[in-house]
Amino acid sequence: MSESTCEVCWGLDASDTDRIYFEIEELTASVKDGCASCILLWKALEHAMPNLSQEDGRVDLLQDDGRPLEVIYLDHEGSRKLLDIYCHADSPTSCSWIGPSTEVSIDSSSDECFALAERWINDCITEHERCADGEPQLLPTRVIDIGAAEQPPRLRLHIPQNESARYVALSHCWGSPEKAARTIKMTADNLSQFQTEIPWIKLTKTFQDAVIITRRLGIRYLWIDSLCIIQGDAQDWAIEASKMTTVYANAFFVIAASGATDGDGGCFLGSRAASVEGVLPIECSGVGGRKSTAYARRVRRSYEDSRRITRSAQSVHGWMTGLGQPLEKRAWTYQEEKLANRILYYTQDELQWRCATFNACECSPPSVNTLAHDLSRTQDGNSEVWCRMVLAYTQRELTYISDRLPALSGIATGWELSENDTFCAGLWRRGLPRQLLWMRSHEMDTSIPVISSKRHPEYYAPTWSWASITGAVDFILDRLEFHARIADCETEPSTANRFGPVRSGHITLMGFLIPVKASMSWDCKSIWSKKMPRVTDNRPDRNNQYLGEMLPDIETETREYPEIEEQECYHLLALGHNRVDTWISIKSLVLRQVQSTPNAYTRVGLLEVRHDGTLKTFFSDTQECRITIL
Repeated sequence: MSESTCEVCWGLDASDTDRIYFEIEELTASVKDGCASCILLWKALEHAMPNLSQEDGRVDLLQDDGRPLEVIYLDHEGSRKLLDIYCHADSPTSCSWIGPSTEVSIDSSSDECFALAERWINDCITEHERCADGEPQLLPTRVIDIGAAEQPPRLRLHIPQNESARYVALSHCWGSPEKAARTIKMTADNLSQFQTEIPWIKLTKTFQDAVIITRRLGIRYLWIDSLCIIQGDAQDWAIEASKMTTVYANAFFVIAASGATDGDGGCFLGSRAASVEGVLPIECSGVGGRKSTAYARRVRRSYEDSRRITRSAQSVHGWMTGLGQPLEKRAWTYQEEKLANRILYYTQDELQWRCATFNACECSPPSVNTLAHDLSRTQDGNSEVWCRMVLAYTQRELTYISDRLPALSGIATGWELSENDTFCAGLWRRGLPRQLLWMRSHEMDTSIPVISSKRHPEYYAPTWSWASITGAVDFILDRLEFHARIADCETEPSTANRFGPVRSGHITLMGFLIPVKASMSWDCKSIWSKKMPRVTDNRPDRNNQYLGEMLPDIETETREYPEIEEQECYHLLALGHNRVDTWISIKSLVLRQVQSTPNAYTRVGLLEVRHDGTLKTFFSDTQECRITIL
């Protein structure tokens, strides 16, 4: 059978096809029919799954011109395995869909890897116009002096006095609370001792590897959060957390210990996918009738990350480096990556690089870093950009929920300077009312576990801020015409970090307020498979007209809404609307009145009203009023 007539792999040679998929049983049949390309695919998959003949899952193939073919296997229980199929550039195969790649070093501490890192750095500071020039910067409050490369390593804490020098910052995972508790830290008790010497033997493997990398690349100073911020000192922690913008932005480069879940993992991982599972050579036909070799290499990038890459319409390493690694799942590291000018990633698969100009890795040539220049303004200025950053940030994990705002304060500091805007407990003054249209991330399919959310145990932020709840949030980013007007917005920080939690806050708006009732009675016509609070119009002349289903801000793991009570009176505050076909969609906050304070409310949820008429008919007999949300 020729590949052009094979019903399984025919799309691989089509220039307009970047993804195809098929069942294992289809591949099995094609292999029996003798399709050479399917035989090659079978051998590659068998390298990852020796019992492939007993499998009955699905295979996805993702291809990008000039790059390795990405093969994804998905079984019916949700397990996934990924591998790359590639050739060497000097020996192309006859299969146009097998792109070239270089081999990945078995050991990321090898001389070859350090030479590659040096080349990336030198190219960046000498040839990239968009990148920082690498000149010495003012050192942070405290740094670790690791000594000159030609001297034996002897570490000590250095407190600069307005000194400028190149330094490196480390981005890493602390690990579980138990692991974090055992990690070496700088405290008020050992601060003086650390200025004499920091014991090498007490450093975690990640810290030791970071010192080795910094010395090998010719830099004397290293910044590590647990050794340069006084742990247990709330005042010092708040002050230094607010300085993260300059710490990471001014670093010559940042070391990302991407593949390690905690300090024991290190940067130089001995369990790289290519070294553990090995690389399988597969003989095949080459160009011009010559023989060639294709290679199958296991990778640890997740299926979800490959889907993200596909949706971005960019290659595996051309969109964002460090995808799917443990470090990418931690909330604190989000701003560390965003703020850094250059990052050297030590991942579970290979060494990677990102600067403002290029992404690069061991296995592929550099590609343009489009993400660094994708923060274009929208109809609301940069408001939508901030919303998308909050969305991405809140998907990540925090060990301590009290860090919800501080872990983003470095980005907020830089935003305030560049946008000349006022920070309001996680939102921006000029981004209102757009940024009030947040909602907790939710899943309507009842077969999927609940993404729960709750309020902080102590006051943390006003209810109109996404920071007032835990868990991931999303935003309504439709193009809207806003009719609520912001009269005033004030917050009072509760710590020395102006971008951290607040002691109090309020927002005053002019808008249309409509009394409504919420009910948990089931509506059989609901488009959702999940039971949501049903909202009806409580105005005297509206006959309890159905308005829609509310998305409460708080939901427990057992699918309960503790802030919503049956038949209690709430109020709907319409913020903005857009027209969809013959009806208008009115985006609104659902509020509960504060009995002790006139015209004061707290937010409990979000509601989209679909109205067949006009705004005038919807707001008829309703007067604009001035209210305050706490």
